[in-house]
Amino acid sequence: MQGGKLRELVKIQNPVEAVAADGQKTFTYSNSEVVWASVRNVSQRQTTEGDIQGAGAENYQVRIRYRSGVSYDTRILYGSKVLQVVGIENVAERNRELRLQCELVEQ
Repeated sequence: MQGGKLRELVKIQNPVEAVAADGQKTFTYSNSEVVWASVRNVSQRQTTEGDIQGAGAENYQVRIRYRSGVSYDTRILYGSKVLQVVGIENVAERNRELRLQCELVEQ
């Protein structure tokens, strides 16, 4: 992975379970790391006829250096956007780069 392609600072957030005074469990997200990333909007795809079709939800591909704590519960803060991880690829299974498929969370 070329470090020069990682040009965006993003925050990695993981869920934290808290117990309220009444005993009810709640989940909040806490920032675990700030990392450099490559973020690309992949919501639209081009057909073989050259027409651009939307894929429905707003989807992003986020590439970061490998981290062991990233899971399907992880969120990525990209500027004011909250991206939920829906796919994780450990590129070439070498523990050097993660390619994350994310969906924009409605705010």
